[in-house]
Amino acid sequence: MVIKKAGWLDNFDETCQDILEDAFLLDALSLYLFSGGEFTSGERADCFPYVFRRLCGYLSQHAMDLQGLRKRIGPDL
Repeated sequence: MVIKKAGWLDNFDETCQDILEDAFLLDALSLYLFSGGEFTSGERADCFPYVFRRLCGYLSQHAMDLQGLRKRIGPDL
């Protein structure tokens, strides 16, 4: 018999997966910048601040999602 996960646990797992994906993207971008790839100079270099800002926004949203889940679960977590 398979026990269905509670809704909050599904949300928690999804948020954790989102955080891992965003961290992977940040890591890939930082490695690319350090390698001196072709996008680190010229017109396309202007995109990097926007990409980093968007990823930081995503991570902030995930943190707020986790705080909301904690409130739904209660102080016992």
